[in-house]
Amino acid sequence: MATEHRGLVESLVPAEGFADHLTSPNPDRSFHAPLHFFETVMSYGRNTDPRATLLMLNGYLNANQQAVGIPFFERLLSTHGANMTDDVRAVYIAALAILRATHAERVPLHRRIPWVLKSFRILEEARHLTAGEDPVVRWAAGQIYAQVPFFFGKKKQAYEDLNWLAERPETEPVFGFYREVYRQLARLHENDGRKDLANDFWRRSGFDSYQPNAMLMGWFTATVDAGATMAPEPVLDEIIPGRVFALYGFGYSDIYFVVSDDGRELLAVDAGTQPHSLQAAHDYLLSHHPDLPPVSKVFITHSHWDHIGGHSYIRKVFPEAVFYGRDNYQAVVDRVDRHHSYSLFRGQDFDHRWVAAYAPDVPVGDRLELTAGGTTIELVPVTGGETEDALLVHFPGLATIFVGDIVMPWYGEPWVNEGFMDGAVDSIDAVLTRQPKHILHGHHPLTALYGPEQLAAFREHYVWLVDAVRKHINHGYSAKDIIRLNLVPPGLQDQPEAYLSFLAARDNVIARTADHMVGIWQEDRTGQDPQGLDALVSADFGRLLEHYLGLSADQAARAIRKMIRDGDNELALKFAIAAEQRFGRSVALTALKREAADRLRSAIQFFDPFRFVTYTEMIGQEHKPMPDPSTAN
Repeated sequence: MATEHRGLVESLVPAEGFADHLTSPNPDRSFHAPLHFFETVMSYGRNTDPRATLLMLNGYLNANQQAVGIPFFERLLSTHGANMTDDVRAVYIAALAILRATHAERVPLHRRIPWVLKSFRILEEARHLTAGEDPVVRWAAGQIYAQVPFFFGKKKQAYEDLNWLAERPETEPVFGFYREVYRQLARLHENDGRKDLANDFWRRSGFDSYQPNAMLMGWFTATVDAGATMAPEPVLDEIIPGRVFALYGFGYSDIYFVVSDDGRELLAVDAGTQPHSLQAAHDYLLSHHPDLPPVSKVFITHSHWDHIGGHSYIRKVFPEAVFYGRDNYQAVVDRVDRHHSYSLFRGQDFDHRWVAAYAPDVPVGDRLELTAGGTTIELVPVTGGETEDALLVHFPGLATIFVGDIVMPWYGEPWVNEGFMDGAVDSIDAVLTRQPKHILHGHHPLTALYGPEQLAAFREHYVWLVDAVRKHINHGYSAKDIIRLNLVPPGLQDQPEAYLSFLAARDNVIARTADHMVGIWQEDRTGQDPQGLDALVSADFGRLLEHYLGLSADQAARAIRKMIRDGDNELALKFAIAAEQRFGRSVALTALKREAADRLRSAIQFFDPFRFVTYTEMIGQEHKPMPDPSTAN
C-alpha cells in the first residue's frame, strides 16, 4: 500500500509502478474526480466488479483521455493480469480494446489501420477467454464493430453480437445497459435501408427523438410528463419470492410491498412520487400476482416528496389503511414544498398539495413493535443522513430492513439545506446491529451499492472522510480544494466491494460537510479564489468572449469544441451557455452545448440522478424510458 500526505491527512495513492505515470504534474490534463479515484484504487489489482471497470472506461471516454487510459489498462493487465480469473481479465481487455478503437482517429494515418487491427485482436482475446458468453465482452464487440468503417468488414459480426444481446435481455448487467445495443442496431438497420427495424430499435433505446452525443447506458430517465425515475423500464423484483416485492421505474423512488405471514394483509413501504405512479406500480404488481390481499398498513421511511407524493391513492382505494411515520415529519414536508425552476424531477403535473396533505395516522417518536397478519414489525426512529425524520422498518422474521434514504449519497436534496453527517453513522449502526440479510433502500441503485457487506465497509471510510473534510475546512480549504486532493482512505484498496459505495458519496460528503461549516462566503487555501464575493453570471462570461477577447460566434464555437476535445466538459458547457446568451442560438453552439451536457450526463449516469436530470433539463431534451418491445409500436 502506498500513501502520501494530501492536504492535511494521509491518503492512499496509486500502487508502485503506476504513480509516476499518473501523478506527475500536468496542467493541461482536465480534472475528473472519479477518474483520479479509479486510477488510485484500481492500480492495486483487487477489483473484480465489471461495473467499476466499465465506469472507469466510461470516464476516460467522456474526458477524451484515452491516451491516459490505454497505458493504465496495459500496465494493469501486465502487472495483475496473471492473478485475475478469465472473466475478470476479459472485461479489462475488452475495455482496453474500446479505448484503443476510440483513440484511433488520433493515431497518425500511416499507423492507423495496424492500430485498429491490433485492437480487434485484443477484443477477440477477450471473447476467447469467455467462450463468447460474456455479455459485457459481446457488448464491447458490438459497440466497436458497429462503428468502424465498412472496409474492415465487421458489420456481420456487429449484427451477430448485438442481436445476441438484444435476444437475451435477462443478461443486461444493470438496467439500461442495453440502450447502446439498441442504438447501434438502429444505426445499422437505418444504414442498410431497413427503416421499420431501425425505428423499432430507436424506440427500444429511448433515443427515438434525441440521440445523445455520448454513451448513455444507465438507469435514469427524465421526461416532462413523468418526471425522473431510476429505472428505464418497469421492473418487479421479488426480493423474497411471494413475500417481499420491489417495484422500480414508477416515479423517482422505489415502492415496496410485503405480504404478511398469514397472507391476509399487504403492507406497503413508502407511497411513491405521484398518486398515478403509485397506482401504476400497484396495478403492475397485481398483474403478476392478482390474488394479493388489500393494503392494510403503510410505513413511511421519511417525508420527502418522492416517498409520500402518492399517498392519496392508498387513502382513496384503501381508506382503512393505517399510515405510520415519524412524529417530526412536518419540517421535512415544509422544506419539500417549494417550486423549483427545474420540472423534470417531479413531472409537469406534480401537485404540491399531494405532499402538503400528508400526515401519519400513527406518529412514531420512539421505537415501536407491532404485529400485522402474524408478522412482527419493528419501527426504529433515527436521524438519517438525509433527513431528521427517518424511520427504519425492520421485519426480523424476514431478515429484511427498509432504510429509506439514510445513506443517500447527496445527504439531502442538493437544492435544500439538509443532511446530517453524524446521524448517518448512528443510523448505519442501527441497521448493522440488526444483522439483516436484505437492506432495501429507497432507490434501487442504493440497494445495489449499500448492501450488508458494503455498508459495513463504507461506514469506516465515511467516518474517515467526514473527519478529514472538517479538518481541512477548519484550516481554510474550500470544498473544491478538498475534492481536488483526491482523498482516498488507506485500506480501501483491500475492500473492492466498497469502491463504488465510497465514490458515489465522496464528493457529495465533502460538499455537504463543507456547506454545514461555512457562511455565505467560502475561503480557499490560496486566498486567491474565495467563493461568494462576486455575482458573475453567464452574461458576464458572454461579454468576456466578445467584448474583451474579441471572439466571434464561430471563434467561440471553435474554442468550446477544443474544450470538449480536451475533456473540459464543465468549462465547455458553461461557455456554450454564455455564448448562446451573447451571440444568440446557432446550430453550432446548440450542438456543442448538447455534447458537453451529454458527456457530463454520461460521466455520472450511474451515480448522480440530480446532476443527470439537471443537465438533461439544461439542454431541453428528455431522456426517455426504454419501452418493452412487446408494447412498442
